[in-house]
Amino acid sequence: MVSEKSSDNTKQGHTRVADVDMLTEQIKKMARAGSFREAEMLREQLMKTNPMAIDGIVSSAQVIEAEKTKRLDPDHLATWSDLYDELSGEEINSFFYNLKRVKVESGKLLFAQGQPNNRLFFLESGRVTLFYRKGEKNYPVIQLSEGDILGEDSFFGIALCPFSAATQTDVKLWYLNRKIADDWHENQAGLYGKIEEFCQNHGIGEETAEQRSGGRRDHRRYPMRGRVTAYLLDKQRTRTATYFKGELSDMSRSGVCFSIHCSKQQTARALLCKDTDISIVFDDQDDKTIELSGTIVKLSYHLHSDYSVHLKFSEILNIDLFRTFPCDWSAEEKF
Repeated sequence: MVSEKSSDNTKQGHTRVADVDMLTEQIKKMARAGSFREAEMLREQLMKTNPMAIDGIVSSAQVIEAEKTKRLDPDHLATWSDLYDELSGEEINSFFYNLKRVKVESGKLLFAQGQPNNRLFFLESGRVTLFYRKGEKNYPVIQLSEGDILGEDSFFGIALCPFSAATQTDVKLWYLNRKIADDWHENQAGLYGKIEEFCQNHGIGEETAEQRSGGRRDHRRYPMRGRVTAYLLDKQRTRTATYFKGELSDMSRSGVCFSIHCSKQQTARALLCKDTDISIVFDDQDDKTIELSGTIVKLSYHLHSDYSVHLKFSEILNIDLFRTFPCDWSAEEKF
């Protein structure tokens, strides 16, 4: 004879199965309607509340991926075929459905020189001009059009924008937010690496843009050696308790570069745009400390968690002071 308790447990089991089946069908229905975000959120709920519902979890994922593939934009895939040919089916869907497509009117800035940029742009149509400002004038560097990429240096690197980008016509473009790409480090590291490699191979790149600009620098950089202590400032430009040390690499009248060790990229990125005081003790002038101030505008990653910190001075250094620093000067060189 079956006990009442056993009967109740059986009924509860049937109810749970029915609930899982109903939820699974609802997920599939949303996916077939193109509501992928809602379908994925509901599937996450299913995995959390019923982790043993393997059939429902797997089958709903398959339907979501299949429906995503059906709705991919063929023109978009053709324009960036060199990129999508390197991605798996799952990576294609993940990348494509995290892009945002927008129309931008002529005469609008996509990003500005000296400012942060958290977007990677893929130009679908129209023309965009890359330019830099020097003094009171704007100087064009290159014009970009369909199939070109913008913002890759400041997106993947830790740097303020070295140039500005403005639309010369009405444009259509796709863009990716850095926050989404950063999440791929944990769950889709291969995808992040493929996107970065593609941009390095197909983007214009800061180095190429610098060459085309004919040299934007007003002041030459000179190799120097010494010890640097950097103190972060608060909004009132008062030194905080946060400081770090590094080794001096080179200096110009407008800025300095020094190397540091930092184990976490997130910590290094947090230094960008920070107002900073620095104390420099040159190797050949141990009895003398130079105190300077500026803003961190770029951090370049090297191997083994080493970074080069690029700091722009608050004011151009006096030429007479600069000549007292230990270096092999040449009267013909531009200061």
